[in-house]
Amino acid sequence: EEPKIVIHCTAPKNMARKKTPTGNIPEALLGSGNNNGGCQIGGGIVADYKRRNPYFLSDFTDGLSWKTLSASIFMFCAVVTSTVALGDLAYRETDKKVGITEYLLLQSIAGLIHASFSACPLPILRPTGPITAFMIDLNRLALWIGAGYFTLLSWVGFWVGSFTICVAFFDWSKYIVLCTRFLHDIYAVFVCTIYISDGILEVAQRFQEVPWIEAFFASYLFMFCIFLATALYYVDRSTILKQSWRQIISDYALPISVVICIFISYSVKDNVNIARIEMPPKFEPSDIDINNGNVRSWYQGLTPGEDSQIGMAAIASISFVAAIPIVALFYIDHLFSCILGQKPELGLKKGEYYHSSMLIMGICNLIFPSFGLPFVTASLPHSPQFTKALTIYNKSKTPWEVVKVHESRIAPTLVYALCLCGLVFPSVLEMCPGGVVNGVLTFVGIAGILPGTGNQLMDRVLLLFTAPSGFPSATANSAVAPYSELPWYRIHLYTIIQLACLAGCWGMRFAGPYSLAFPLVVVSFIPLRLWILPKLFSQNELSVLDADERHQHLQQVNNNNGKSVV
Repeated sequence: EEPKIVIHCTAPKNMARKKTPTGNIPEALLGSGNNNGGCQIGGGIVADYKRRNPYFLSDFTDGLSWKTLSASIFMFCAVVTSTVALGDLAYRETDKKVGITEYLLLQSIAGLIHASFSACPLPILRPTGPITAFMIDLNRLALWIGAGYFTLLSWVGFWVGSFTICVAFFDWSKYIVLCTRFLHDIYAVFVCTIYISDGILEVAQRFQEVPWIEAFFASYLFMFCIFLATALYYVDRSTILKQSWRQIISDYALPISVVICIFISYSVKDNVNIARIEMPPKFEPSDIDINNGNVRSWYQGLTPGEDSQIGMAAIASISFVAAIPIVALFYIDHLFSCILGQKPELGLKKGEYYHSSMLIMGICNLIFPSFGLPFVTASLPHSPQFTKALTIYNKSKTPWEVVKVHESRIAPTLVYALCLCGLVFPSVLEMCPGGVVNGVLTFVGIAGILPGTGNQLMDRVLLLFTAPSGFPSATANSAVAPYSELPWYRIHLYTIIQLACLAGCWGMRFAGPYSLAFPLVVVSFIPLRLWILPKLFSQNELSVLDADERHQHLQQVNNNNGKSVV
């Protein structure tokens, strides 16, 4: 059973609230809407930096810890494998216009900028799977309308960045409060299951492309990496070895598993042909002119080239429409990542910040596509996983106590610097077998939705297969399962509705050219929660099934004399 966690902290000072149809808005999201007489345009951004300014020195000193090193190496392994895999996919599907070089370069530079200048440095910025799908579809759109790919990409980036910067300046991030835990849990499970399915399908596809012995060995590395990483990750819950050793092994579970799998792959390299990561031989743009062999220049700009069959006005108009679903995705994806990575129960002491992070993300998407680089946004499940990896627990007691979260700029900076080293020293990444890459992707997805890790949808899915007598006790588990007081059939109905919404998200994955409209499907769940669920459930039932985590947190603080149970 996953241990419950006790957080020793006082209620954050930025938890002043205003009411919405679904709960309360924290002051961190209100921005200039807090009626404090401050600046109305850019008020949220200014407020972010004012509240973060007192922590300027501790943003560096708090990172001087072995926990920072272990968390950074863990997150590097988690993100670099995914980024390389997506870059390779983009290279193949965009006719070799964008590849691993562009993906790793963007990951590193955008991440370093965000870690250095955002008021919330911990959310992980990276080019995600949906972004890769957009990059591929933009290539098809460019061929269809007769426009240059990089000109179209630059214009879409211009609109995406401009819209996102407007969201930050006018404090429109506050409307994300309409997306409650009902939607947070659905979206988190959707993203995590994408990682799991992509890893499994890539392994299965090898049986159709390579000799079976190679496919079987890749499958072995895939499963061994997952099982070993999981076992090492949970070793700190055992009684073997000393507590300090168990903690070290748990902290470095993923990198230890990757290194062991690499050693195994080299031990049989003379008998089995092993597919490994293929890095670009040089640091240069991926796009090469097939006629003369010239490499494109980095900066592309907004002016159509000689290969464009339509003018700038037409490209600007088409890109404006193409940017709309991307902005909708980024609004949800980025803010959900920031919200889930800064939840009060995670024990962060420096507050919550949203507007400045949105601004940095918008600036990156405004500028970098003009250099042929992909878009970037905060990532799930990496953002909350990174916060948890930086946390020190007192495990001598049950439930556990959160002692300290090493909130700093050093940890994310180290992650992105290691990603940049992958471009400088590509031979290091080329040692990793493809089966291990798939194993890491799947492990990250599984770790994000394991029961007891904070996703109540997955906790309640298990209850679908549990006898009512085995349900959590209302007295003992009201903090981790506030819905435990309700009749079991009401809990199951709510869970089934969420699973139906999850199925709708997955259905869009198979909708062909319409699959990029899945952010609009996610948005459609908002009126479902606001107007339909209140007709199916009482207000009391919704108050515990879709509980406002901030409200629970403050209530627990008050009930426990400054200590909250999660």
